[in-house]
Amino acid sequence: MNKYTLTFRSEKLEQQYQDSRYRYTLPICKSLNLVSFLLCLFRSITFIFQDQMVGFFVFLSLTIVALLAQFFIFNNNRRGVDYYLLIINHFLMLQQQYVEDGFEPQESFVFGQNQLLLNIMIILISDFKFSSIHILGNIIIKIVISKYYQPSLSYQTILYSVVIGLMFLYCIFKINQQYRLSFLFTTQDNQQGILEYDNFLEQLIPLLTDSPFALCTYDKDNVQFQQKFSNLQHHQEFKQFSNNHDALNFILRNYSIYGQTLETFLLARQKKQDDLIVNKILELKSNNNNHIQKLFIRYSECFVTELIYILIIDKKRQEIQHLQQQLVNYKQGLNKFQINFRNFLKKQILILDKSLNHDQNSIYQAITKLMYIFSKFKYTKSSRITNQSFLLMFKKYAKLYQQAYEQKQMRIEFCSEIKEISTIENSLDEFLINFFTHLFKTKAEIIQIHLCNSFFEQNEFIDIIIKVDVMSELYMLLQKSTHFRKILKLISPHDYVIMSDDCLIVRLYKNMNEINQMSSFLIKSD
Repeated sequence: MNKYTLTFRSEKLEQQYQDSRYRYTLPICKSLNLVSFLLCLFRSITFIFQDQMVGFFVFLSLTIVALLAQFFIFNNNRRGVDYYLLIINHFLMLQQQYVEDGFEPQESFVFGQNQLLLNIMIILISDFKFSSIHILGNIIIKIVISKYYQPSLSYQTILYSVVIGLMFLYCIFKINQQYRLSFLFTTQDNQQGILEYDNFLEQLIPLLTDSPFALCTYDKDNVQFQQKFSNLQHHQEFKQFSNNHDALNFILRNYSIYGQTLETFLLARQKKQDDLIVNKILELKSNNNNHIQKLFIRYSECFVTELIYILIIDKKRQEIQHLQQQLVNYKQGLNKFQINFRNFLKKQILILDKSLNHDQNSIYQAITKLMYIFSKFKYTKSSRITNQSFLLMFKKYAKLYQQAYEQKQMRIEFCSEIKEISTIENSLDEFLINFFTHLFKTKAEIIQIHLCNSFFEQNEFIDIIIKVDVMSELYMLLQKSTHFRKILKLISPHDYVIMSDDCLIVRLYKNMNEINQMSSFLIKSD
C-alpha cells in the first residue's frame, strides 16, 4: 500500500477494493441524489410561486442534473460517481457567497451546520484521493470567498481554518487507511482457503511431475526471490545446497536467457503482470563451464494475491537433446565408415581387376553385388531434382549386368524420343541398381525390355516394359522388396509394378519438376 495515496501496489487488489467500496457507496449516493432531486424540485416550485425566475432556473438545472446522474452515472459508469460527487460538493461550497443579510443568527448557524453535514457525508463516501481534494478545496474556497466579501477577516481566523482543515484531512486519512487495512485482512482471511489450496498443490505437484521444480515470488521488502515450495534439493544435481532457497538462487544467478540472468528476466516480468506467460519453454545457458551447460525450463506465471513464478526443469527434454546429439555423432561416424569402407573395397576390386588370372564374370558379379549393397547403405536422401541422361544410364547398367551374367540374353528396344529424365538426384542410380539386381536374380534366360513414353491424366511418363518367361516370379520378387518399392515411391506415381497380360510395367515420372510445382500450388491453396 502506498503510504501517501493509500493505493494498493497490486492493480488487481486495488480493483477489488474499489469494487467492494462501490457496493456500499453507490446505495448511499443514490439515496442522497434522490433526496437532492426532490429538494431541488421542491425549491424550484417554491421559486415559481415567489416569482424568482433566476432561482427557479438554477434549481431546475440542478434537478435535471440529479435526474440524469441517477440514470446514467450510477447505472453505467461507476468511476464517474467520484467525479460527480466532487462537482456537487464544490457547488455546495460555492453557496457560501449567497449568505443573505436577512438570516437570523440561529438560522445562519443551522444553515451552516446543514451544509457541513452534506460536505462530510460526501467526503466519507468518497475515495481518499477525492476526499483530500474535497477538504483542500473547502479550505481554499472558504478563505477566498470570506476574504473577498469581508476584507477585514483576521489572519488568526484564516490560520485556524487551515489548521482545522488539515486536522480533518488527517482524520480522513486514518479512517481510509483503516478501511483499506480491514479490507486487506478480510481478503487475507478469504485467502486462507487459497493457502490451504497451496498446501494441497505442494503435495500434489510432486505426484504430477518427477522433475525438479520451484514456485517462487518476489519479496520487495527484502529485495530477493523467495521460494514458496520446491523439491530441488531432492534431486541429485542440487544435493550440494543446504536448502531449496540456495538451490533456487543458484539457478536464478548462474543461468542466462536472452543475454541476461534468469533473475533479471523475472524482475522484468514484474512490470508485465497483465500479460501472464503460461507453459513456455525457456532454454537457459550456464555462465559457468563447470555446471550443466543447458537447462530447459517449463515456465509459467499465475497471480493470486501476488505474482507467482513456476519453474519446472525439463530433464526429459535435456535427455532427448543429448540423445539427438549422440545420434548426430553416430550418423557422422557411420557415414565416415561407409566412405572409408567403400574406398577400401574399390581398391580391392582394382587389385583384382589388374590380376592376370581372373574370371571376368566373377569380377563383374562382385561389382554388381557391391553396388547393390552400397545402395542399401545410403543414408542421406537428396530432394534436389536434376536432368539426367536416362538412356545412357540404362544402357550402362544393362551392359554391366550383361557382362556379369553372360548366360542370360537381354534385348533392349527404345523409342527415339527417350533421352533425358528430370528426377530426384541420385535416386535414378539407386533405382537402376535395384531393378537390374532383381531382374537378374530370376531364372529367366531371355529378357526383353522396351522403353517408351506414355501419357496418363495429362502427365508424361517413361514406361519400362519387361517380358520374361517367369513373369510371376519376377513380379513377386519386385513386390516383396520393400527397399525397391521405397525407391520406386519417390520417382514413380506408384510404389508397385503394373502387371499386364503378357508383361510387367515399371512407370517413372519423366519430369518431376511439374509434380513439385503442382504440390506447391496445392499446398498454397490450402
